[in-house]
Amino acid sequence: MYTSYNYYESGYLMGRDSRLSEDEFPFWEKQAERVLNQYTFSRLVSNFGLITDEVKDCACELAELLYQADKSTQQAAEQGGVLQSYSNDGESGTFDLSKSIFTEEGKQKKVKEIIYRYLGNTGLLYQGV
Repeated sequence: MYTSYNYYESGYLMGRDSRLSEDEFPFWEKQAERVLNQYTFSRLVSNFGLITDEVKDCACELAELLYQADKSTQQAAEQGGVLQSYSNDGESGTFDLSKSIFTEEGKQKKVKEIIYRYLGNTGLLYQGV
C-alpha cells in the first residue's frame, strides 16, 4: 500500500468528511495503486523512498474518484442514468451521461488530471527517452 487509512483521514482529508470507510479504503487504495503503477512505469513498486506526500495524496484522491465512479455507475445502471428528456405520450426517456466524469472516457480524463496535478513535476511520469 502506498498510503494508509490513517493518512487518508489526517493527512489528506485534514478534518473533512471521508467518502471511504475504513473497510472500503484498502480495496480502493489498491485500485488507485494499480493506476499509479501504470502512469509511473512501476517506479514506486521498486523504490518506496519515492512515496512522498504527493504520491499519498494522489492515491487518496484517485481512490475516492474510483469509488465514486463505481458507485455512480451502479446507480446509473439501476436508474438508467441522468434523465435528459422524457415524453409522456409514448412513455419514453432519454438518459445522458456524456458530460459525466463517471463515463469510462470521463473517468480516464479525470484520472490523468489528478495524476498530473500531483506528480507532474516529480519525474515519476518521465519515460526516459
